[in-house]
Amino acid sequence: MEVQYSGVDILEALESAHNYNDYLTRLIRESTESKDLIDFGAGIGTFSKRLRRTGYHVKCIEPDPVQRQKLEEQGFDTLDNITSVPDDSASFIFSLNVFEHIEHDTIAIRQVGRKLKPGGALLIYVPAFECLWTSLDEKLCHYRRYTKTTLRRLVEQEGLAIEQVRYADCVGFIAALVFRLLNRSASTLTAPTISFYDRWLFAPSRVLDRLFGRWFGKNVYVLCRKRLSLLAS
Repeated sequence: MEVQYSGVDILEALESAHNYNDYLTRLIRESTESKDLIDFGAGIGTFSKRLRRTGYHVKCIEPDPVQRQKLEEQGFDTLDNITSVPDDSASFIFSLNVFEHIEHDTIAIRQVGRKLKPGGALLIYVPAFECLWTSLDEKLCHYRRYTKTTLRRLVEQEGLAIEQVRYADCVGFIAALVFRLLNRSASTLTAPTISFYDRWLFAPSRVLDRLFGRWFGKNVYVLCRKRLSLLAS
């Protein structure tokens, strides 16, 4: 089934968020020693392009036909569905701000888990806390926001072993809460707004995450691994 994504303008605006993108790219690189990666929900290829420039080979999974064609034109190995990837073949899969868009995330995690080779790792990064739900979530067609508990439960039901689960961007949590309390519309999030936050607030937020990342943040991520024992199952 072809899926067309309604939040491309937000993705394009986020491409200029250099500190944010540097952080997530570094998080991916620090999470794996493999040079062969799968970007599950590649979008416009923000992170695949960054990783390719530093010597990684990235296979892009993208259901949106328009974005997939653009990725193909840029030379990426691209598929519309992860089910086309052989089982037990992937060393590392990353998925950034994608699972919140998937109605049946339990089915998606099962499909992704099957593709990991024993010992292979998965990094999922998603929006956190339903109390931060705003019109922006509706514009971006989100089904949910996660907590450490719900994200942990999602991957553990597939038998994946958790190595780290943590919140990120605690200042962003406060900003998003104010955004909600003021009942601001999704149109408020513009490229200049994103650029201002990225330039002046994201770096301090990362420092404060060292203190508060256990308890809250605008986002939450999990790094988990397929157990070696699952090879025989």
